[in-house]
Amino acid sequence: MNVHSKKQVLLVIGAICFAVFVFGMAAAWHNRHHTLCPDRKPPKAQQSGLLGQTVYLCHDGKTVTTS
Repeated sequence: MNVHSKKQVLLVIGAICFAVFVFGMAAAWHNRHHTLCPDRKPPKAQQSGLLGQTVYLCHDGKTVTTS
């Protein structure tokens, strides 16, 4: 393998990493207003449940369970 092809491989890997980063930022921007609680505030507390579930306590006293 010569030096030129190593540079190409590193450039392709760098381009893929940059594309994944950009798409991740776009997904975060798109979902920025999505909240778990119905009052659109972040959860007040969270607790790990059984079987990989997470239980969130909202400000209005409701609990939300995610898997």
